[in-house]
Amino acid sequence: MQKLSKKLVMLMVITLVNICACGDNKDEAAQVILYNNFDNPDMPYQPLWTICKSSYLGVEFAKIGWGEKSAQQEVKPGLDYVYMVAAWEDSTCAAENCLPIASKNEEEVVDGQTSTIEINFANHQGPCPPREGVAPIPEALYNHILELWPDYNFLPYAERTQNTQCLPDDA
Repeated sequence: MQKLSKKLVMLMVITLVNICACGDNKDEAAQVILYNNFDNPDMPYQPLWTICKSSYLGVEFAKIGWGEKSAQQEVKPGLDYVYMVAAWEDSTCAAENCLPIASKNEEEVVDGQTSTIEINFANHQGPCPPREGVAPIPEALYNHILELWPDYNFLPYAERTQNTQCLPDDA
């Protein structure tokens, strides 16, 4: 009887170790495509943004033109914002035409998923004064973009509305 109990306990321990090991899969991955959907005709406004730089879950994506999709990238599953530097009406991405923007909501991907994350008028936020329904970017997101791409020399959060692209055309 005691031998049976020891075998049963050992079997339970082995089973638990296997269950725990399955949940700690370091090979988890999701496939993500970013879609610059600012040209979406179903939106009330089609901002002329070229996505010059972007990062999702720590993975950087190449430039994404207006109406274009990125190459598929492998990311570790999780929940994060899409952080971006976008150029207004400038597919060359000259720094003086760029602003930091982010997705409006955190986006989630899970292991084994292939997902296309669309960025458009309705689901982005930026540093300029709210206009036409675009939410203001929270300070933590703005500062994260400054850390990711310091070469753009965007102004500090408190001065974000003074970035060149936020100023009125007659300034």
